[in-house]
Amino acid sequence: MRRDNLEIPQPPINDRPGDSWMPAVDGAGSDGAARVRTWSGRRRRWTVVFFTCVLLGALATLAMMPAEQLFKPGELSTPHAQILAGSVSGEKCAACHHQAAFSLAAWFHSASDSHAADSHAAVTQSDLCMDCHHRTINANLALAAHNLPLSVRDQMTETIRLASKRSAADGTGFLPRWIPDAAVDQNDVACRACHQEHHGAEADLLSLSNNQCQTCHSERFGAFADSHPDWEGWPYGRGGELSFNHATHQQTHFPSWKSGAETFDCSICHPAGPTGELVRVASYETSCQTCHDEAMNVRAGKGIDFVALPSLPRNALNNVSGWPEGATGFADGVISPLAELMLRADPAVTKIVRGVPGGDVSRLSIEDPQTDETLARLANGYQRLIDDVGRRGQSAIQERLLQLGISPGPFQPVLRSLSPQLIESAGQKWFTRTNLTGTQSATITRPRPKIRLVIADEDDLLGAELLGSSLLGEPGDEDALSEDPLLEDPLQQDPLAGSNDRSATVVSAVPASELVQVGGWYRDDQRFAISYRGNGHSDPVMVGMIETFAQLAEHDPLKQRFFDGPFVAACVSCHPGATAIPASWRAKGLVGQRSEFTKFSHRPHLSVSALGDCSHCHQVRDRQTMPDHEFVFAGSEFKALERESCAACHHANAAGEDCTQCHRYHISDGGLR
Repeated sequence: MRRDNLEIPQPPINDRPGDSWMPAVDGAGSDGAARVRTWSGRRRRWTVVFFTCVLLGALATLAMMPAEQLFKPGELSTPHAQILAGSVSGEKCAACHHQAAFSLAAWFHSASDSHAADSHAAVTQSDLCMDCHHRTINANLALAAHNLPLSVRDQMTETIRLASKRSAADGTGFLPRWIPDAAVDQNDVACRACHQEHHGAEADLLSLSNNQCQTCHSERFGAFADSHPDWEGWPYGRGGELSFNHATHQQTHFPSWKSGAETFDCSICHPAGPTGELVRVASYETSCQTCHDEAMNVRAGKGIDFVALPSLPRNALNNVSGWPEGATGFADGVISPLAELMLRADPAVTKIVRGVPGGDVSRLSIEDPQTDETLARLANGYQRLIDDVGRRGQSAIQERLLQLGISPGPFQPVLRSLSPQLIESAGQKWFTRTNLTGTQSATITRPRPKIRLVIADEDDLLGAELLGSSLLGEPGDEDALSEDPLLEDPLQQDPLAGSNDRSATVVSAVPASELVQVGGWYRDDQRFAISYRGNGHSDPVMVGMIETFAQLAEHDPLKQRFFDGPFVAACVSCHPGATAIPASWRAKGLVGQRSEFTKFSHRPHLSVSALGDCSHCHQVRDRQTMPDHEFVFAGSEFKALERESCAACHHANAAGEDCTQCHRYHISDGGLR
């Protein structure tokens, strides 16, 4: 039979490649209805069993694994890990992820439904960040770009645009062209946009790339040398509330002081500190005392008067009792600022002292018929002031300040140093009258007690037989008891007691101000004044006076008159911030504060030998070429620091040009200077 005619039987209908089952064939060749598994079927069954066991094992393992380890993508950075080290395991995740406070299902539920109906639906991860960082970042502006309001950011953008235009910074390079437009809402910048956690214990949460910074910026920058805008006057004029001009000191004061005995050396005032960073603010003792102490002591020697009695004409003192004869004559003298401040609280003279031109009584018109009455009321006001302070002490001064709406707090150093007994003794010394308390300033002579003699009765034990005439004496004889030494007041003969005779007072040949050469209050009987002599720099009494008068209104002539005084003017000429409220005495350098946009450190720059000379970057202008209107402003004495000076080192192949090398993200409105 030909092969082509061979009849091939049809395969069974249940016999297909890859089937799990096949017909069972017995020894007789009959398959019947039985089925057996093929190799493929057996393999598939064991595969299913194996993966089922694996799945069950995995589920069992996950069930026994803590949830925080199950969802933990990586280790926390060291600062956050140290903070959460003592927390309960379940609370560690909840500190930053509010979903962890509920259940595992809450993680998926919150991810799929942003409006989940739970009590923490409105809580964001940034809100949880602010639970710890609210002390360093303003919570109201935490999500705003650079923590600044929109108006300030718009102003910054315009400033940068104009600066870039002036400096021809056109954003050249590939970086600005390939970065897409800003895709981040600048009013809702989440913390995780810049700070990515779970990248290991050594991860730097503060590390940002230039691409991250420019994602939000509408003005894009390329290379630092080509596209960064100029900074004009930075960093000068940012030394804080201290007036100091480098040009005049270098070119005028140092060469002329003692024929140039001291050289102008930057390192004297700005030495390297313990950390290697230069000291930005110099102390008075280190940098200023050598030259300025002598001149300051001369000005301090003139003192400041608490009270100084003016000289008044005799016809104005008709209704004034006990006014010193030495303060009688022509109308002359100036009401000291401290005395005027105290007298303003006296309703009887407040209008009078305000009406005296410049506090000078000699400027009052002698032709005015009211002048005598004005001077008389002024004299009575002085007497009431001295009597009040001498009688009630510090409380009298504090009450007068409160009546004027002035806080007595800054005046406390003055009160602690000014003795009420000093003022009381001045009143007793100057005014020969009965003061307002009713006691006389002169020594009081006690009256001699009188003895009353009574006739004895007949049954008196001290009768005539016991008390003879020899004991009581005869009528007309001098009373023996009248000579009793106990009746005399021994204080009347006290050589230390005061005397009413003013002509007997011994006047010291040494000026009163020289008796307190190291500073303090003193009484000057020649000028009828109580004055204070300062003790050089940082005198707490002078500080208290200045801060007290700083509370007066700006247009008040008394405030201007006080600050025009020689000693006070010497203080505020270097400390202009002392006239502000609150006063600022210490020079707090603005450069280097954590709230500033620009940061700079001298320490890495000083490792370059060429930069060891300060004049390499900071060049003082010639005083002869400085306009007068610029001369008075701190910082204008330096030549501008050009961008090219920094770009010589700060490029991609050398010191780097990352944004975060010189700029901070978290700043405040006060840091934009």
